[in-house]
Amino acid sequence: MTIEKESKNYKWVMLALLTITYFLMHGSRQIFNASLPDIKHCLPGTSDAEWGFTRTVFLFAYGLVVPVAGIAADMLRRKWVLVVGVLLFSIGVFFTGYVEGFVGMLVMYGLMNGIGQCMIPASASSLIAQYHHETRSTALSIYQTGLYFGIILSSVLAGWLSGYAADGWRWAFWGFGGFGVVWVVVLCVFLKNTPPLHAMHSEHHHHGLENGLTMRPSFRDACLAMISKPTAICLTFAFGMLVFGSNCFRTFLPLFMRQGFAEGGYGLSAASAAFHSVFWFYIGSFIGIGSGARLSDKLAHRFPAIRINMMWIGMLVSAPAMAAMVYMPNLWLCCFMTFIFGLGGGLFDCALYAGLFEVVTPHLRSAAMGVYLCGAFIIGCPATAVLGYVGQHFGYQHGIAIFGGTYLIGALVILFARLVFFKRDKVV
Repeated sequence: MTIEKESKNYKWVMLALLTITYFLMHGSRQIFNASLPDIKHCLPGTSDAEWGFTRTVFLFAYGLVVPVAGIAADMLRRKWVLVVGVLLFSIGVFFTGYVEGFVGMLVMYGLMNGIGQCMIPASASSLIAQYHHETRSTALSIYQTGLYFGIILSSVLAGWLSGYAADGWRWAFWGFGGFGVVWVVVLCVFLKNTPPLHAMHSEHHHHGLENGLTMRPSFRDACLAMISKPTAICLTFAFGMLVFGSNCFRTFLPLFMRQGFAEGGYGLSAASAAFHSVFWFYIGSFIGIGSGARLSDKLAHRFPAIRINMMWIGMLVSAPAMAAMVYMPNLWLCCFMTFIFGLGGGLFDCALYAGLFEVVTPHLRSAAMGVYLCGAFIIGCPATAVLGYVGQHFGYQHGIAIFGGTYLIGALVILFARLVFFKRDKVV
């Protein structure tokens, strides 16, 4: 009997718990982006390139440690790996509100927050995939919406607090960090200590294929599983291109919108810039991920490559929209292009994890997720430091537009994998 049949109600309770956790993760990331102009004003003496480097440190710490977190999720109990991660990043976010300089921001927001957050995705996505079979794309897409809500609400909150007081940005960090610590207690009480697939098979002494899943996977196993599947390598590279471009967009679009027309921006207030820089993107993303997930689940049996196709089509839609949105002559045309950019992002996100799982065997999913995220975040981590330098010297308008090309590169790489490797690599 599958886990899905054993507990039809719990799989949705578990999904709700993990989605709120994902909300907290990405909300805490976005408050830095939305508050960056006010942080710079409150902590003077640093350049845009240095503040971009803070985000780079976060991404590098995340990418470097996430493979270890993926292996830990497979070898230990995923509940406790996830709980420790939430506790670490919540403490890091909370104390970011007390920092008084660039070094403190690097340590609390960059390192501690990055290490804590990297412990969550592999465990969470593996649990969701284990409980959800016919509803996998839908469930993973619901989980992904936690990112959207987190970014939208945290942007509005951080923008409002920044306009309310000179050090209002600190309250946003205190609020998210404090709520995260409380959420740790909720997870401890309500999230089940579900063993991974290989542990369950070992305990029940199954035979045949399942008996081959009793060995605990190692980092070497996960790397070999990824390297042996060219599709997985291509997906990792393309995801890295998306991380590169999307972090440029999320970190510096609020700053661009607050600049005046002479600098290429729209001269918005802190609250308005925080709102418009994310709201239209994630409205498009909601539509893209919802429609893409339902379509993927319905057509997966008839068209095995549907999830991979969603990924390259989504990036192909996003590429020209990201390049064009910062050159629009007025705010509302910019918002429309941002909506199209988000629509493509949602189509990609509906298969972000489900697409990888098409070519990775179930007992290696957590470990492979660690390698997947590591590769993507290491590829994408220089983005904000590079755009900080480009924006400081040439303007954020041109910098953001140029990095829209990363989406085009990613789309072409996934399409190549779909045409050349996917049929051979797919796990039946």
